Amino acid sequence: MTKFFVDNNLSKKLARGMHGFGEEVMHLTEKFPADTPDVVWLRFVGENGYIVITCDKRISWNPSERKAFRKHKVGAFFLGGKNKNHCDIIRQLVRCWHRIKDFDKKTNKPYAFSINAAGTKFHKLSI
Repeated sequence: MTKFFVDNNLSKKLARGMHGFGEEVMHLTEKFPADTPDVVWLRFVGENGYIVITCDKRISWNPSERKAFRKHKVGAFFLGGKNKNHCDIIRQLVRCWHRIKDFDKKTNKPYAFSINAAGTKFHKLSI
């Protein structure tokens, strides 16, 4: 079963909702303080086989975080779009959920994909 790690820029309620639908999901604050540096939790994610769901694209271009991605073989999906409310994020995630799981099965880690606001297009990011 695919395990998901939801970054702190997304709601704990979203993680609980995913869990309620039978997914194995951990929100960042279940394991770490909210202000934990990304490089710390990226190591945990990679070592424990989680897939990251986040809206924080800075992770994909910050040099130390990119290094952590590669070193710990992290897979991540970046939800795109601006000024989204909770309902928009849920719709986006639901639309692309099966594709996220397919991409994870078929793609060697490390990897990062950006998903458009509609949840219909994936773009591979260079990490």
